[in-house]
Amino acid sequence: MSQMLAKPKSHILYSEMYFGKPQIPLKSSATEVMCTLCKSELMEGIGITAKKIGDRTVFVCSIHGF
Repeated sequence: MSQMLAKPKSHILYSEMYFGKPQIPLKSSATEVMCTLCKSELMEGIGITAKKIGDRTVFVCSIHGF
C-alpha cells in the first residue's frame, strides 16, 4: 500500500511507504497418493483409484486397476 502523507507541493519529493503482510504458516496433513502395489505416484498418463476392501482403503494405479 502506498500513501502520500501531506498535501502535494511543487518542491517536495514524496516517497512511497510499503507495509509488509505477516506470513501465515500453513499446516496440513496431506500426503501424495501412491499405488499400494507398485508405489507409483499420480502423474500424467497414470490415474489413481481408491478401492474400499473391507474397512481398509487401497489406492491402485490404472495399470493394476481391478
